[in-house]
Amino acid sequence: MQPSQGSRPKSHRPSSAIWSQLSNPLPQSRRNTTSFVSSSGTFELRDTLFEVKGKRLKRRFKRQPRITRIVITVASGLVCLCVVYLVIFGEHSNDTPDLDESPYIQKSSGSYSRAGRAKSIVCNPHVTQNIPSATGVLSNGTHEFEPTVIVLSYDGLRADYLKRGLTPTLLSVGEQGIKAEFMQPSFPTLTFPNHYTMCTGLYPSSHGIVANMFHDPALNEDFNYRIPEKSWDPKWWGGEPIWETAVRQNQRSGVIMWPGGEAMRAVQPTYHVRHKSSTPVQAKMDTLLEWLDKPTEERPTVMTVYISEVDTAGHYFGPDSKRREYFPCVVPVQKALTQVDTALASFIDGIRARNLDKIVNLLLVSDHGMSYVTETQSIYYDDYIDTSELVLEESLQPHLGIHTKDPKRLHELYQTLKAAQVKDNLPFKVYYREDVPARYHYATNPRIAPVVVLADPGYVMTRRDMDVAVVGVHGWDHEMEEMRAIFLASGPAFPQHSQPLPAFENVELYEIVARTVGLKN
Repeated sequence: MQPSQGSRPKSHRPSSAIWSQLSNPLPQSRRNTTSFVSSSGTFELRDTLFEVKGKRLKRRFKRQPRITRIVITVASGLVCLCVVYLVIFGEHSNDTPDLDESPYIQKSSGSYSRAGRAKSIVCNPHVTQNIPSATGVLSNGTHEFEPTVIVLSYDGLRADYLKRGLTPTLLSVGEQGIKAEFMQPSFPTLTFPNHYTMCTGLYPSSHGIVANMFHDPALNEDFNYRIPEKSWDPKWWGGEPIWETAVRQNQRSGVIMWPGGEAMRAVQPTYHVRHKSSTPVQAKMDTLLEWLDKPTEERPTVMTVYISEVDTAGHYFGPDSKRREYFPCVVPVQKALTQVDTALASFIDGIRARNLDKIVNLLLVSDHGMSYVTETQSIYYDDYIDTSELVLEESLQPHLGIHTKDPKRLHELYQTLKAAQVKDNLPFKVYYREDVPARYHYATNPRIAPVVVLADPGYVMTRRDMDVAVVGVHGWDHEMEEMRAIFLASGPAFPQHSQPLPAFENVELYEIVARTVGLKN
């Protein structure tokens, strides 16, 4: 399906409407008054006049000659306006430590994080309207519990999979709480960039994981998610993931195989289960229940879980299971959906048996969807350019990034691909990095290749020597219908039996999770 072109992205700075919803509303009598606290007292700005509270300040103010008072008033006004600007647009200086290894990662202390973590409040007020009250100690009748949130991410679970009648338990979570029409992934619609976006509230160009495989020209090194000893080096991972935020604010966190959880950063999750592809989904649910059974002072309050079965099935059999060949240890999508739904039902039974359904908040999400491809939909880019000149490439993807060993050859390769596309009407587009459309949020990080090739929906970029061993692929335009992800949630922090929410971007998930357990940005 041809995706819509969309519009330019919203400003990275929160609007006044967003800020007004973040702040406590003023009483009606003070609706036109803005207050600021300084070391010397509290000033209130009403139109152009100030009321100075505090006897000492008021006496000093009255002693001044009229012209002096005017000067003080104007100067104070300028100071207050500066404070407003800094509060609204300023940076958080304590969100995350600097990662000096690469200059290209936008830290979570920057305006990117404020944009990503504030938008949910104004875009989807129904999601967060009850969340601020989720604080304090709760009880299940026998033990004390802190507000708790569990995020289950189903890799490759396309939004319309929920309409197949195979996931009654997943649907029940949304029916009891809230369900979005869909959650829009970030570009590129790949596993590692989107999982790290969901847990940091940052776009891939900001947190630095711009693809599953990429080249960093400053480090002169390659990131490859298939090589754990390299990919878990903290120099790759920017921003601050939600499990780190929890630990920094004296809560505990648990991570089960979530991309980024194994990065050896300064602050580690309290509990972590390393990635092992053979681990079944039921074993992950059992681990969650074990964590919930820990003593109060040891029990994690923020838990994130990565679940791969649906994505694996989609790659091998396609989203509609059109492929009929047998693959050991891999089941078609329909059976994979049944497996994950059955495991979720078992987990929810465990929650209810512990009388925790009024304490635990459960969020079900996915990172992207899946689409069907055939060999006839392959674009063989080695027919047009010499691949030996490329530094790194990832084949069988809807997008191709071109780094050349000789930078002087870059423009020539760009022109060659551009000419071939026009001459043969090939189904792809070629951009210099800085010319990638703004709605992709994919033009500001030098880890993004200098030349980006984006295949049209349904097509993939590959080489002649590569077999098309998969029939399900993702990575296309994030606005493409087949790439849509899911969002369902229930628990004490969310409205019950609410109307479906409009779609929203997955950069908002960090804010939602943080608010369920009272974490501050």
